[in-house]
Amino acid sequence: MGATEPSGVNPPLLTLLQRGVRWFSDELLERLEAAGVDPITPSHAAVLAHLDRDSALSIAELARRAGVTRQTMHRAVKQLLGEGLLASTPGPGFPRSTLIKLTDAGCRRRDVASGILRDLEEALGQQLGPAALAELRSNLTRAWPQ
Repeated sequence: MGATEPSGVNPPLLTLLQRGVRWFSDELLERLEAAGVDPITPSHAAVLAHLDRDSALSIAELARRAGVTRQTMHRAVKQLLGEGLLASTPGPGFPRSTLIKLTDAGCRRRDVASGILRDLEEALGQQLGPAALAELRSNLTRAWPQ
């Protein structure tokens, strides 16, 4: 992640944020492959991150938690259902409502990816220092409108 800019160049914040996301994404994919696990796209990660073994959520609730549209979440869920990582069951209330939950395969993939992401965050913390990483996390948590 250490490419330096030419002297006097101050890249836009968007460029710096994209560089960080690209580093996390590239490292995640590389390490998933090394672990023999199929890749997880960012949209898939947004689904898997909000489910646990014991919960089932509607697509609308998953979208709300991930901060994406229902349509975006629906596409990601449909792909993950096709891969056997999620299961859907009829939900209460509306006739078309469904609840989404992780399958055992989905739990395994999410757990491997979560471990890798923790390792990547630790590596970033070693580069920045623990205080700077904690401050970055705090700033990014506070920065975005709800």
